[in-house]
Amino acid sequence: MHEDEGSTPDKLQAMLDVIARSEPSLESGEANFGRLRADAAQAAGVLIEFYGDAALERAKLIEHRSPQSHFARMVTAEVGRRGKRG
Repeated sequence: MHEDEGSTPDKLQAMLDVIARSEPSLESGEANFGRLRADAAQAAGVLIEFYGDAALERAKLIEHRSPQSHFARMVTAEVGRRGKRG
């Protein structure tokens, strides 16, 4: 599914909202790493569902738009891992 760069389906927007909220706080960053990894896997699944073969490209675009987001980098890595399996 290819959409123009500016369009965002509702489910994908919800995932982006999760990305924005998923950055660990300084006090509990390591304690939440397992949850963060699970959220990244779920977000990667949404990208793959919506964008198929273009999911990695889309993940990199999201990461580029959120350069300080460790979570966005985790999502990109997860999409890349899943793409190499298939």
